Amino acid sequence: MALSKLKTLFKDNLNNNQKTNNQETSIKPEKPISENYENWGFKKGGHLNGSHMGLLQCLARIREDHKRMVRKDELKQNKLKEPLITLRNTQLEEIEQKQEEISDIKDKSPILENKIVELKKDIISIRKNPEEIMPDKMSKVSFVIGLLILGALSIYLFIFYSSASFSAFFKQFSLNEIGVANSIFDPQAISRAYQDGLTELILIISMPFVFIGLGFLIHKFQEQKGFSKFLKIGLLIIITFLFDAILAYEITEKIYNIKAENSFQDMPDYNFDLAFSSVNFWLIIFAGFIVYLIWGFVFDFTIEAYDKLNVVKQAIKAKNSEIEIYKEQLDENEGKINKLKEGINILKLSCKKLKGKIDGVIIDTAEFDKILHEFLGGWTHWMSANQKPQNFIDEATSKANEFIEVNIKTLEIENLTTI
Repeated sequence: MALSKLKTLFKDNLNNNQKTNNQETSIKPEKPISENYENWGFKKGGHLNGSHMGLLQCLARIREDHKRMVRKDELKQNKLKEPLITLRNTQLEEIEQKQEEISDIKDKSPILENKIVELKKDIISIRKNPEEIMPDKMSKVSFVIGLLILGALSIYLFIFYSSASFSAFFKQFSLNEIGVANSIFDPQAISRAYQDGLTELILIISMPFVFIGLGFLIHKFQEQKGFSKFLKIGLLIIITFLFDAILAYEITEKIYNIKAENSFQDMPDYNFDLAFSSVNFWLIIFAGFIVYLIWGFVFDFTIEAYDKLNVVKQAIKAKNSEIEIYKEQLDENEGKINKLKEGINILKLSCKKLKGKIDGVIIDTAEFDKILHEFLGGWTHWMSANQKPQNFIDEATSKANEFIEVNIKTLEIENLTTI
């Protein structure tokens, strides 16, 4: 008797399990048009007794049904594809614009290349016939003559100012050395300065270079532009004149004092009036100051002759510089073309992806998410109404949300929302 009841109970349970499995595998979730997804989810939950597997199968069937429905709705598809079509058209315009830029750059390259060729021909012509650009055939002669005069004047200025500065600062005159020549020129000035000490020697040797340096500054100021250069040159000339005047005053004062000490007549103290009225004073100034000015002018003319003599080399250098500039422009253009081509390739790849999606199906993920959650809400409502355990309801909700999240992300990728 007990064995018979046990067999009957086992048979009933087996029939119930088969019935449940048949219910889960024979899902027909096609929703009636007049019914919303929440009510339909409530009914399907009751039909499948809140089964987790049944819930996932229903969600999967809703996904496929929604895809079929969206695919048939051409009006909605066109609306969803409008942003992609607009984006693709914009990118096609960008491609065309970049191709035009490449064409414009390529059109400029032959012009630059022809300029380089012409400049190279000019360099060859200059080297073959340098006299064509020589402004003055006497430039070489002028340079040589100027160099010789400049050397001679430099030697003179060195001797004059070393002797004059020694006489003005250190020399003690005697009666037989009161002549102008003896007072200015001392053949033993350097040797005597050396005997007196190294510092005195350095001062005597350096003094001529002060005046030569002032003459060089006049030349450099003449190269400048504007009215200020004349003020600078005038100031240098005045300074040099005053320096020479001080040397002349010191030398003539020493000569005058020697004469006064050995004179039997009373002589007034030496002053500027006596100096300005003395021929020796002006002779010393002109012997140094005028030669200094001549040195400055000769130096300027010599440099000018050298520049004319060097015009061939400068012309070739200038043309080589132009060639380098044009080559840099060609390299820059090549870099721009490569960059534009890279941009075109990226845009073409993007257009290809957009074209594939435009030809496919676009699904509104927000609408799809809403449908699935409405169905899930009806399903869990049925479970709560029929007093299913809370942990059973929470597990169903968790699995459904996981299913929805994965599918939404997949659709977003397929929709190319990141493009």
